[in-house]
Amino acid sequence: MKVARITSWGSAPVYSDAPDLPAPSPSQVQVKVAAVAVPRVVRGRALGIHSSARGAALPFDPSVDGVVQDEATGDLYYATPMASSLFAERANVERQTLVKLPPGADAVSVATLVNPISSSWMALRCRTTPGGGCEGATVLVLGATSTSGRGAIAVARALGAARIIGMSRNEATLAAVPDLDERVVLQEPFSLPPGLGPVHIVLDFVGGRAAAGVLQAAEVEPGKELQYIHVGDLAGDEDFTVSGRLLNSKPVRITGSGMGAWGKNEIKKEVGGLLAAVAKMPRPDDVAVHKLADIEAVWDSEEAKTKRLVFVP
Repeated sequence: MKVARITSWGSAPVYSDAPDLPAPSPSQVQVKVAAVAVPRVVRGRALGIHSSARGAALPFDPSVDGVVQDEATGDLYYATPMASSLFAERANVERQTLVKLPPGADAVSVATLVNPISSSWMALRCRTTPGGGCEGATVLVLGATSTSGRGAIAVARALGAARIIGMSRNEATLAAVPDLDERVVLQEPFSLPPGLGPVHIVLDFVGGRAAAGVLQAAEVEPGKELQYIHVGDLAGDEDFTVSGRLLNSKPVRITGSGMGAWGKNEIKKEVGGLLAAVAKMPRPDDVAVHKLADIEAVWDSEEAKTKRLVFVP
């Protein structure tokens, strides 16, 4: 069997031979790997700097999740995070970690979108109050031109947001982001245009001083909370300061969204709805699909700097 493994931290995975898999246990099924994407978390694991890879032995498979196929039935399944090592031709996977995809689902599209879409899906479904979701709300996406930001727009729309405001530094790129009701260029001093109206949820992929500035500037609807959800730190600044004056002057609820903020039970509850939404989304234009055999050549290529890598058998 062919596999791809990290043999030296910081280097590209090496495509090589490995022993054939043993027969699956009664609780497992042996599947063919259909598509595996390379989001930031996979690159972090490949470098050995992500928490899930620290102290791991080499050779190491940095994959996180992917789409697999039951060859007996032809059905496609999403293999949930850490279900198995998926930079390989085949894998033995616990049946309970597989979620069947709808007929006609595009394996490459699902593998590409699940990670960036899940960040905003879990944030809006599990970290908002009361009861979760954003139906009827005004959602401001800070970092709207990023991959995850664009996904957040689609998720907020799917979950019933009444109004979506996109915010980013690059005016030209922001202008090309579809399905936004308002666009605001992020610039210092951080502010929001007069007349923008109340904001109910800030979904933040940027962090740092920009996040603090937006919180300070956002108008709050009387009788409502301004719900701020931290998801990412594209600004490269993990810290931001919120003044006591701000907290005392408006009803602000600050929370985060990530593996530590929600647990396995919430993931299990939400994964069906998440995958149903992802399966309906078109394949992104910036996807580069390659054979797993070519992983060493394309891992650090110029193409990989601007496109999302997905590996197929």
